[in-house]
Amino acid sequence: MTRRNTLTVALSLLVAGTIRAQSAPVQSPPALVPQTGRPVDSSRGGSAQSFEIASAILKERRKVLVVLPASYARSASDRRYPVTVMVDGELLLAPVAAVSDELSRNGQIPESVIIAIENTGATDRLSADDKRVYDLTPPGLSVSGSGLNEGGDRFLDFIEQELLPAVDRRFRTAPPRTFVGLSSGAILATYAAATRSTYCAVVSLDAPIGLGSGWLAQKLMVRTASGGTPVRYASLEAKFGWPEAAWKGLVAAAPASWRLYREHLPLEGHETVSMLGAYLGLLQLFGDYSRLAIPQSPATSILPYYTTVSASLGAPVLPPLRVLQDVIEDLLGEGRGGAARSAYEMLVFGYGQPANGAALASRITDVERRPPPAESVESLLATPFPSPDEAGAFIGEWVGDVSMMPDAPHTGGTTLRIRVVDGHVVGETVLRGEAGGEQVMRWDYLKITTEGMTWGRLNDMRPRGVMLFAGKLTGDVLSGQAQFGGIVLEPPPPPLYFSFKRSSK
Repeated sequence: MTRRNTLTVALSLLVAGTIRAQSAPVQSPPALVPQTGRPVDSSRGGSAQSFEIASAILKERRKVLVVLPASYARSASDRRYPVTVMVDGELLLAPVAAVSDELSRNGQIPESVIIAIENTGATDRLSADDKRVYDLTPPGLSVSGSGLNEGGDRFLDFIEQELLPAVDRRFRTAPPRTFVGLSSGAILATYAAATRSTYCAVVSLDAPIGLGSGWLAQKLMVRTASGGTPVRYASLEAKFGWPEAAWKGLVAAAPASWRLYREHLPLEGHETVSMLGAYLGLLQLFGDYSRLAIPQSPATSILPYYTTVSASLGAPVLPPLRVLQDVIEDLLGEGRGGAARSAYEMLVFGYGQPANGAALASRITDVERRPPPAESVESLLATPFPSPDEAGAFIGEWVGDVSMMPDAPHTGGTTLRIRVVDGHVVGETVLRGEAGGEQVMRWDYLKITTEGMTWGRLNDMRPRGVMLFAGKLTGDVLSGQAQFGGIVLEPPPPPLYFSFKRSSK
């Protein structure tokens, strides 16, 4: 057993949270029945599993294609995955599966089980096209000359009360759930965003929102005042889409917790919008989940950050694999063996044993045996800056260079700028480019010492330590060496050398 800490609490919140049912199942819910025959092509050389489900609600059998995420076979037996649902499955499966795989592999959206519902053929009453319109059109709206009493609500009931429970029994799935729809499917997706709490995110691809004098826009506008689960909704448009005034009204009325995104894709057509639209929609709706959005702060804050993302999504989600890998390395560098082990356990639970698992576990054990670090990234960042009086001897600008060689020629390409702003000392490093532009880097650490001044900044790349410049003041020259603080690297990297001369006060 490992000792409990904030990261084990984060682990319990992420992987053991209670999943609440989104809708009550009907009596004796149907099962997914595997279909034999040639595997259905999915994307990136993969294939989908084919199932059939007998729906009591629809009074018909429906074909469903299922694509499992990359880690499904390797993860723990009680690890559950989000679900991405789409209609027009025979058309959308390949592009959406490709997009989902690409984004999740790069840590930008959660891995999910993809459920693609295929359309049926013609019936005694309806042609195949009319049957599709009937299934995907909510009652109260007319599409392509249809009546005002179509079957969209019934189709959503089928998904929520029969299909999703069947998927949850057959596979390791749970909320959060995403809905993706194109054209008439996007009409149904938008209607689901307006009237159902089942889906945390909805991607609408080229929906004709203007139909029925903006009937769908009005439905979604009503939900802005209803409270409840926050809405994440993206509209990607080529031929159709939202009237400008209606979208502006929605954005103005939406609660701050909503996440809304809209983009017109001028080089796409109604038949081609699905891949780029799905990519942009999923990317934007899960922007807070992306590894590129995590705070540039100590490693110990990153996993707790994902508990806040889970709360926003309404269900637990695991951090991306690449985030967990980086967090483990950062925590080991900080000498936090127990925290690194908790992160490692989360990685194995969610993504399976890594190829370097034995070596990594051995490193964690070694770090756990060491005494706790005397200096951490957090303690360095929490160090208060000196007062204006304490820093008075260093206020002004210093010009010089930072180099890997102690005797490198001086070019004066770097400036240290120390000033007082609103009564507080502020330090900056200014790099001047060849074209005359400036790159300004604000300091996170500043301390006046008996010999001079030490300043630093949290490294925005790996390793995630604080680069500390320990300077000795001799006359008007501030010189010394720089090394990482708050972390231990083996072997230690070579130091940086610096020398600055005062140019102004």
